[in-house]
Amino acid sequence: MTYVRLSKANVEIPVYDSHSLRLIKLPSFRRSKVGTQTITRAGGVMRMHALKDLDLDLAEGDRVCIIGHNGAGKTTLLRLIAQIYSATSGVVDISGRVFALLGASLTLNPDATGYENISLVAAIQDWPAECVPDYVRNIEEFTELGEYLSLPTRVYSAGMLMRLAVALATLRAPDILLIDEGIGAGDADFQRKMQARVQQFVGRAKILLLASHSRELCRALCNKALLLSKGRAVYFGGVEEGFAEYGKLSH
Repeated sequence: MTYVRLSKANVEIPVYDSHSLRLIKLPSFRRSKVGTQTITRAGGVMRMHALKDLDLDLAEGDRVCIIGHNGAGKTTLLRLIAQIYSATSGVVDISGRVFALLGASLTLNPDATGYENISLVAAIQDWPAECVPDYVRNIEEFTELGEYLSLPTRVYSAGMLMRLAVALATLRAPDILLIDEGIGAGDADFQRKMQARVQQFVGRAKILLLASHSRELCRALCNKALLLSKGRAVYFGGVEEGFAEYGKLSH
């Protein structure tokens, strides 16, 4: 059984005060007070409260778009489920194989070529040897990167990196698929191609979480919406209703 269960999950990210690390005294300017709903200071260390008391219970078949203003905690939630971040407190219970497409995160080695990165992912994900040639041809056709697949990925543009990342991410369906809004990189033609591919892929994943500002993309891929504000969940339910609540929030 595949599921995602969060209970009173909190994520605090420390932001160390640089003043204690300086060798040279610099002029100080008047600074605004730190002590808002999302940032506190204690013992010379600022802490950003990225997620606060978050409850979430997802089961197979849930396709959830995570919406909210910048800084609401969307990417933090994906990183928590992907186990990139640990919860400061609360319970995080996840069952199933998680695959996270966060920006161009699948490009594992910038000094390796596109083909070499494909080989690295094949080894890490244990692709069946008999399927590898078909997978490589699929990636070549989808990305249309041509000779660039033989070059180090550090010379790729953001859009080219995303083409390779999306192609790798959508070859084999995981139990839980996490997609960040960074997937939006690329030209209009690739956006249409990417959306069609992801729609096909999502049907094979058991749970989807998509962080996005795009109502159209959320409508196309999701059946539920989670609205975050200042690290808290303020709505969880239908997609249209979620965007209606989103529109009521002030920046």
